[in-house]
Amino acid sequence: MAGIKDYSSTAANNSSVGGVSIAEGMLPSNINNAFRAFAADIREFYNDSQWVIYGDGDGSFTAAYASATSFTISGSNVTSFYHAGRRIKAVGSSTGTIVGTISSSSFSTNTTVNVTWDSGSLSSETLTIYVGVLSQTNDSIPEDVIDAANLKSSSVSTAKIAADAVTGAKIADDAINSEHYTDGSIDTAHIADAQVTTAKITDANVTTAKIAADAITGAKIADDAINSEHYTDGSIDTAHIADSQVTTAKIADSAITSAKINDGAIVNADVNASAAIDATKIHDGTISNTEFGYLNGVSSNIQTQLDAKGASNANLTAIGDLAKTDGNFIVGNGSTWVAENGSTARSSLGLGTISTQASSSVSISGGSITGLGAPSSGSDAATKTYVDDLVAGLKTRIICRAATTANVTLSSDLQNGDTLDGITLATGNRVLVKNQSTASQNGVYTVVASGTASRDTDFDAIGELAGQLVIIQEGSTNAEKMFLCTTDSDASLGSDTITFTEVQPANVGDVTLTGTQTLTNKTLTSPVISDIVSVSNGDINLTPNGTGHVTIKGNDNPGTIQFNCENNSHGVQLKSPAHSAGSSAVLTLPTSTGTLIGTGDTGTLPLAAIDIDGGTDIGADLATSDLIVVDDGAGGTNRKAALSRVVTLVDANSSKASAGFAVAMAIAL
Repeated sequence: MAGIKDYSSTAANNSSVGGVSIAEGMLPSNINNAFRAFAADIREFYNDSQWVIYGDGDGSFTAAYASATSFTISGSNVTSFYHAGRRIKAVGSSTGTIVGTISSSSFSTNTTVNVTWDSGSLSSETLTIYVGVLSQTNDSIPEDVIDAANLKSSSVSTAKIAADAVTGAKIADDAINSEHYTDGSIDTAHIADAQVTTAKITDANVTTAKIAADAITGAKIADDAINSEHYTDGSIDTAHIADSQVTTAKIADSAITSAKINDGAIVNADVNASAAIDATKIHDGTISNTEFGYLNGVSSNIQTQLDAKGASNANLTAIGDLAKTDGNFIVGNGSTWVAENGSTARSSLGLGTISTQASSSVSISGGSITGLGAPSSGSDAATKTYVDDLVAGLKTRIICRAATTANVTLSSDLQNGDTLDGITLATGNRVLVKNQSTASQNGVYTVVASGTASRDTDFDAIGELAGQLVIIQEGSTNAEKMFLCTTDSDASLGSDTITFTEVQPANVGDVTLTGTQTLTNKTLTSPVISDIVSVSNGDINLTPNGTGHVTIKGNDNPGTIQFNCENNSHGVQLKSPAHSAGSSAVLTLPTSTGTLIGTGDTGTLPLAAIDIDGGTDIGADLATSDLIVVDDGAGGTNRKAALSRVVTLVDANSSKASAGFAVAMAIAL
């Protein structure tokens, strides 16, 4: 161990002191040495208790130079010990001793410590690092270490004082002044009894809220101090009014209502003889027929009213006497009331039947016409049932912007901004889905802003899809194509297979084709394509213009012409070299009747292409007149020669054995 800081708090783990073994069963002689080493460690710690060496746990580490202001500790995460704010000391042979404060630390592969040095900087050398035991941010400071003498003046700030820590005993007498109280902090409990005197109350500072209920007695109110503004409305009741104090002058004009007059209180003597009491002041029904007899004559105006009332009674009697016949109307004829049936009443009112009305004169708002029969002419009205039955068998075309070419994911591939067959989809676009691995998912869908696409509401039933013709507007593959839903109408949507088949119309007569065309299962009668291709007597004639030629391009394979036999069971292929060969060849056919075998690069027939083993034996002995093929020098021209010339050559240059070998070699070639 290297010192007190490396001692374990578990006694059994301390096996040595200052390099002296104190393990179980140690030598007796080690006791003295161990105590001496322990005493030395204590003295060393006492000499400089501010600093301690700390590394990866056992003290055996080396701090490595990283920069002038940082160092690393290999393989250790000791960022909690080397924390920001802690004092640190570095000792090196060239650096000397420098002291600073940790600004930050971090751990990745190693612990990196960044330091702000009071003076000086690190250099690239072996370092010994000490950390401060008593730093500002070190929470391991022992109790009773810091006393008043160790505190810097004014160093105990508000933040360093715990809540409720300052008691009355810690406050000096007469130390608290007015500026130390917060507004509203002195409550009733803090004011001693009888301590609020008149002198302590500011003028006009005793408000209504400060006066207790019923606290102001009559003795406290000055004479003649209460005026009309001090009474609340309705506060003066009968008990507060002295007898005989409400005089005529105190009653407002028109203030006495009938409710204020006692029944029977007004007698004849109280009514002025000249008072004009008109009929509005007499209650209905209070004057009977007996009272009318006391009238001294009847005026002409009253008589006119009575006569009119008699005429009204006569009219009511006339209406009451009419026959109560179902369907009759009560109509006035100018002099009396009569009962008329429907047709007579319509005539009297100037109305006809619906059949007699002009078409523009019949208007129904919010109602309906019922009871219509099946129409029989073009001008007859038709019922909804008749119209529904009429259009039930009609099929409409479906217009879709694009169509699928392969399986799509319905939950993510038919959203706004997605690409389908080269088309960027937009919300609300109608799309034909026809290539699903699960064929029951096929159908017409609507593009959504996000999420899972759903079937178009106009075509979300099998009856709406079966037999429908779908026309595609755009797309690299499907533009202007038509697809027929061949699924039967009795299928179950969502579980049965939904199939769409491309419809290719048959053209009769002349057809003009532009651009790239694909013809499938089409019969062409004497077609002519730009005067290049023509058909006559079953022959297809290709006639390129000018210096043009017919090109057959393979699809991922070399271009090939297949010549089949009459039964199409076998044949011969004429195939171009592969693209990887990087070469071109010209095959020139012979100008005379014959059979062409092999291939060539320049219109010639190389010897390598001749299969001698597969040829037919001449069936006779060789003669000097027989011809052989001879290469006229290395890389020269292939020429014919008679065997006689070979014999002459051999005789002139070699023995019979050599000649026989030469002849055999020539024949082999």
